[in-house]
Amino acid sequence: MNIRNERGNIKPVLCIILLIVSVYIGYQFTIPYYRYFTLKSEARAIARLSYSKPDRYRDLVYAEARSLEIPVKPSDIYVDITDRRVRISTSWSEVVDLAGYYQVPIDFKVEVEE
Repeated sequence: MNIRNERGNIKPVLCIILLIVSVYIGYQFTIPYYRYFTLKSEARAIARLSYSKPDRYRDLVYAEARSLEIPVKPSDIYVDITDRRVRISTSWSEVVDLAGYYQVPIDFKVEVEE
């Protein structure tokens, strides 16, 4: 099999390979960031609710994190209620595995105050 065209160039094949690799890497990094932004948005919506106990906020955020498959335990979710302000914060780390050859750790931190 000859991957060269009539003039001996392999540019089209190389461009296709680079495009495929770029799409793969972009997809692998998109998933954790999608989870982060979704949890942050949901935590902001949960903080707007009117509950008197921090456990209720913690349970709602934990349920959302579980549905997004985020590695957070209930003890990692901090809720602080002062006056009329609710502050929710949590953090976690995920590792993006690029075809088993390279692992990239990414740290996420959600801090919401409403």
